[in-house]
Amino acid sequence: MALLPRTRPKRPWLPWARLGLVAALVLAAGWGTLEIGQRFLGLQRLTIEQVSVSGTRGARLEQAQAIAEKICLGKQLFWMDTERLRTEITALRWVKGALIRKDPPDRLSLVIEERRPMLWLVRPEGVFLMSDDGYVLDRVNQGNLTPIPVISDLNSQTDETLPLLLAVAREIRDKQRDFYDRLVEIRWSPRGPVAYMEGLEAPIYLPKRDVTKNIPNFQGLYLDQLSKRADLKTIRYIDLRWDEEIAVGEPAESAPPSQKPGPETP
Repeated sequence: MALLPRTRPKRPWLPWARLGLVAALVLAAGWGTLEIGQRFLGLQRLTIEQVSVSGTRGARLEQAQAIAEKICLGKQLFWMDTERLRTEITALRWVKGALIRKDPPDRLSLVIEERRPMLWLVRPEGVFLMSDDGYVLDRVNQGNLTPIPVISDLNSQTDETLPLLLAVAREIRDKQRDFYDRLVEIRWSPRGPVAYMEGLEAPIYLPKRDVTKNIPNFQGLYLDQLSKRADLKTIRYIDLRWDEEIAVGEPAESAPPSQKPGPETP
């Protein structure tokens, strides 16, 4: 009687089981080696024991340091979720960006880029700093008191006009920094942007497009002539909206009298 050949049933899961077993043995061996090195050979555990924060100071530094230490201390250095830290730090309105660096064996460094204030925003509830990308930051206090232009006119703080003024201030700051540093106030009018400069009470009308085109000419005129005038405070306006020309509103008493209509003839 012939014997039937015996065939083993196929086990498709067997190669995966072997692979998993090998991986578990490798991990166990690595963990065991690490434990032995840490206990008997003085190797570091590679856990975060120190968080270094730079790029800011004062109360902001304390706020960022507290968040970073709460998330990071005691965590494995190379397995820590840095995106969670980045998300919570950049959620602070004054933070523009954050750079995170792991420094073995036990240190994590956090470099913060702050939003820089460009304007003061005067509102009924207080005076606030505003960044060039439109974020309302802290209230103005003795610790952040900086000489930057003010937007105090409420009509200039609407959803339509405020972004326009931000763009104007940003362009002046980037292209004509000397003029920007002397500005005390900017506002929006039916004629377009209006600037007020330190030492000059007259409004300075700026063009809606190419805001800085006439500012160098104005600065030369101001230094050479306007600043030396005895009647500087009575000048009514400075208009920079013309191409290569500057219109100066002379004092009312020196302006030519307007012609009044005579009596009607019978």
